Amino acid sequence: MRNKGVKRYELFPVNNPLAASDELRITRWRVRVINLVRKRGGFSFSIRPAHRPGVRGGRRLCGAGINRGVPFRRVLPCAFLLVSLFAPMPSMAEESGYLAQLRQRAMGERLAERPEWRTLLHYKPRRFSGGIESLVDSESFFLSPEGKHDPQAELDATLAAFFETDAAEPDKSAQCTFAGRFHWLDHALKFDPDRLPRLPCPRFNRWLDRMNPERLTLVFPAAYLNNPASMFGHTLLRVDAADQDESTSLLAHAVNYAADTQDQRGVMYAVNGLFGGYEGRFSIAPYYLAVREYGDIENRDIWEYGLNLTPEEIGRMLRHLWEMRAARFDYYFLDENCSFHLLSLLEAARPGLNLTDRFSWWVIPSETVRAVMEAGLIDGVRYRPARNTVLMDRARHMDDGMQMLAKRMVDGGPGAYAGELGSLTPADQARVIDLALDYAAYRQSPRFGKERLPSGTVPELLEARSRLEAPDLAPVIPMPEVRPGEGHKPARAGIGYGFEDRRQFVELTLRPGYHDLLDPEGGFTPGAAVRAFDTAVRLYPEEGKVELERLDVVEITSLSDWGRFLRPLSWKAGAGVGRKRVSPRERLLMGRIHADFGISRVPSDGTTLFAMAQGTLELSDRFDYFLAPGLGPAVGVVHDVTESWRSGLSFLWQSFFLDEWRNDCEAVFGNRFTIGRQSAAGLELSWKREFGHGYTGVKAYWQVYF
Repeated sequence: MRNKGVKRYELFPVNNPLAASDELRITRWRVRVINLVRKRGGFSFSIRPAHRPGVRGGRRLCGAGINRGVPFRRVLPCAFLLVSLFAPMPSMAEESGYLAQLRQRAMGERLAERPEWRTLLHYKPRRFSGGIESLVDSESFFLSPEGKHDPQAELDATLAAFFETDAAEPDKSAQCTFAGRFHWLDHALKFDPDRLPRLPCPRFNRWLDRMNPERLTLVFPAAYLNNPASMFGHTLLRVDAADQDESTSLLAHAVNYAADTQDQRGVMYAVNGLFGGYEGRFSIAPYYLAVREYGDIENRDIWEYGLNLTPEEIGRMLRHLWEMRAARFDYYFLDENCSFHLLSLLEAARPGLNLTDRFSWWVIPSETVRAVMEAGLIDGVRYRPARNTVLMDRARHMDDGMQMLAKRMVDGGPGAYAGELGSLTPADQARVIDLALDYAAYRQSPRFGKERLPSGTVPELLEARSRLEAPDLAPVIPMPEVRPGEGHKPARAGIGYGFEDRRQFVELTLRPGYHDLLDPEGGFTPGAAVRAFDTAVRLYPEEGKVELERLDVVEITSLSDWGRFLRPLSWKAGAGVGRKRVSPRERLLMGRIHADFGISRVPSDGTTLFAMAQGTLELSDRFDYFLAPGLGPAVGVVHDVTESWRSGLSFLWQSFFLDEWRNDCEAVFGNRFTIGRQSAAGLELSWKREFGHGYTGVKAYWQVYF
């Protein structure tokens, strides 16, 4: 008769539970019931050690047949075990183990609801659907299938995984892979080392020893408008080793979070960055590479903020960083960006900071610096000027003749100008050569196009400099008085009153971000402006009418000083809607897209002149082709009259040549008076000509930053 009804059960030791659907923990032995065979009048079975990976078969522990006429004493031991197998008490058996005790204690102490656990798993409330969800988007980061949405399930699965050990490869165990979780749960539950042995984790320990952490520094490279991903600045963390100081800080490790864009550019770059089309991940690299990229290639000033974290807190952060190697996030340029996720590392270091909770819809890097300041984490600041900042400061302290000599030595080779150089004093010779070396490095940088200089130029300059006994004459550039994170806040609201063509109005304005040219410049990149969703609504009390005056979806301005050594292009671009006077009684709302290119000059501190060519595209159903292109010049000046009074004068002339020929122009004289760091008053005078109709306007306003 063929055997039927064979079924297998495994019993795992309570110290080493494994995931199995028919798991029962009722003994400390791991055994398997095999060959449970139904026969006439009874059954027979045998028990052997359960199969382990890498172990074949096993010694038979127990076996017997139960049938009519068989003495009961022969099968009593095995029958007792068999009854235990089939007894319907799995929950009671499970609770008898150490894992069950830990789970019960964790649930009793509500560890899954603690901010430390939710920080380690990056749980955040859902914005619209309720509940919580982890921001981590890689499945390998979670040990429970429900871990992304269920903190308790993930905690239970994590505790179970800590019991899974492999002496041959301890680095692959959960204890070593998730070092941050294990450290915190060990501290909260005080694991019994006899019942849950600690694993050595050699790879993690080697990594931590190599870091040799003693101090943590928050690094903020200033805004760089020529790269959309960096137009608001960037943040990273520097891990300073115990044997490092300021002179060797470039050898430290930098912790960065960035999107993997595969060097994609253009429209798809913007779309993927805005809507989570890229993967974001943490990385660690030598700090000197970051300084080279941001300070030397992109010419961005770098601010270094020392943090007052203790060695224990730094170790806590690094353990969490280690387990984040497997984590991948959907990268969003506006909120889940570089600065947001670096704040989460600081929260892991010092639980209870709640830095990320301050940012709901968008995260501006300079505002994360402000958040760290207000949390009391900063105990020192260092300013590292960019290469072009040093270059321009060197030139500023030299007369025109010496500047031209340094430039000619790079263009034509030092040897051709040895006689002219020899007529200077040794100190002036050193200044000229130092300026020439800085200029040569700038010309060879990727931003300038990696220009090829005459053969031997740099070695000859270095040799000439080495023959001079003049000391190092590197300029000492003072730290700006207002640092990033200390300037005005990015959002702005205001109320104004004025007249336009003898019609009085009350105007309400709101701008979520970020900075314009008349705003107080302290803490922001000079000559740079980014406005997003700048909205103005007007109430005309005499007519009882409310109208949308304008909505600038985005407008970006970059005014870079065009000089003898650096010749960057200035530009401006924007899109939005605004009203124009199409007849004496009608002001029509129409779309507008524009792009400007030109040059700007900074003849003295606090004064910027610019001249550009502007191309405009107006959109309206008024036009036969729905659009009207225009072209013309735009010139202006921005000047600091006093520390608190900044004024700007601009003139724009546009010629439209499709559908109907017309020339529109406007002249605006704006003044803003700073009242404290977070409020300002202003006065604006304007004259405009639109569709052949000219009119004047005046407006006084008050604004507050928040």
